Amino acid sequence: MTTVLIAGTKKGAAIFKSDDGKNWSSDFVLKGWQATASARDGDGRYYVAVGSDVFGPAIMVSDDLKTWTQLESAPRFAATDKGNADHHRIVGAFDFEGKYKEGGRFVDQIWTLVFAHGNLHAGVSEAGLFVSKDRGKSWQGVDGFNNHPSRGEWMPGAGGLTAHTILVDANDPKRMWVGVSAAGLFRTDDGGKTWARKNEGIDTNVGQCVHRLTLDPKNADVIYRQDHRGVYKSRDAGDTWQRAESGLPIAELSDGHKCSFGFPIVMDRATDTIFAVPLDGDNFRFPANGHLSVYRSKDGAAHWSAQSNGLPETNFAGILRGAMSADQKGGVYFGTTGGSVYGTADLGEHWRQVASGLPRILSVEAYS
Repeated sequence: MTTVLIAGTKKGAAIFKSDDGKNWSSDFVLKGWQATASARDGDGRYYVAVGSDVFGPAIMVSDDLKTWTQLESAPRFAATDKGNADHHRIVGAFDFEGKYKEGGRFVDQIWTLVFAHGNLHAGVSEAGLFVSKDRGKSWQGVDGFNNHPSRGEWMPGAGGLTAHTILVDANDPKRMWVGVSAAGLFRTDDGGKTWARKNEGIDTNVGQCVHRLTLDPKNADVIYRQDHRGVYKSRDAGDTWQRAESGLPIAELSDGHKCSFGFPIVMDRATDTIFAVPLDGDNFRFPANGHLSVYRSKDGAAHWSAQSNGLPETNFAGILRGAMSADQKGGVYFGTTGGSVYGTADLGEHWRQVASGLPRILSVEAYS
C-alpha cells in the first residue's frame, strides 16, 4: 500500500510517496504559495490550503497530485463581522492592503482541513469554523461557533487567534471539537448549533492555549491534549482533564510554570499508540539540549518513553502543531522548522530522514 505525505512549507508543498516507508519519491508543487494544511476526501481528491500575504488564502485541489486547480470559493467571514483588535495587531505586519484598519473579521490563514461524514471542514484565523458540503465549491460559516457568546473574551496566542484543530466523532457527525489558541477547546453535541468550552482541569493563569489534540476513533470520549501548559488526557469527551506526563521531559516556562511543553500530538489508531515531541519550554521552542526525540506511549498516556533511534543527535529546529501525522499503519512522520522531514514505519523503533533542505515546514499529513 502506498503512503503519501504532503508537507506544507512556506514556499510550496512537498509531496512524497513510498510503498515501504523507507524509499521515497518526491515532488515540489504549488511553488510560491504558503501551504498550510491538506486533506483528502472519500473519493480520493486532495485539498491543500495555501496563502499569500498579498492575495490571501485559497484552496487548491488535485485528483492525481500532479495537476492542481484553485477552487473559486474559500472560507470567508461576512463583511459586517467585527474582528479582534489584538489579532489584527499580531498579523498586521503583513497587511499590505491596510484592510485591518477597517476593523473587520478576515480569514488570513486556513490552519486545518478535515474531511468527515461527507463534509469538508476548515479551521481558520481569525478563529473561525467553516464547512463545505460540495467538495469546496461553496463554504458556510458555522455561526454557533463563529459568533460564540464568549468570543469577546478570546485572546490570541503568539500566532494570532487561530482555530487550528478540528476533531469529529467517527460515529456521531453532530459531535465535534475545535481547538483555539488561545481560547481553549470547544465541543458541540448538536451539529454546531451550540458550543461549550471544555477546559476544566487545565492548569493556566492566562487564556486557554491548547496546541493540538488527538482522539481515539474507537472511543471518542478519550482525547489527548498537548497544551501550552502540559500534556493532558480526558476520559469524558473533554468535560474534565488530567495531567498525563509520566516519563515526559519537564521544562520551565517563562512564567515559572513547569510542564511538558510542545506542539503536536498524534495517534496511530490501529495500535492506540500516541506520539509527542517535547520542546524546551516557550522560551526556546527547540528540543531539550538540542537533542531531538519523539516520545511514545502505548498505554493511553500513562507512561511515555523517548524514541530517537535514527534521529540526529543535534537539532535546534522546532516542530509546529500541524507538522506531525500518522498513516494509521505504524507510520509516523514530522517536519521541522529547519526544513527536514523524518519518518518511522514501525511505531518509532527506527527513524529515518525522508527529506532535508525544504523551506520551513508548517504542516505534514500522511495518507494511505
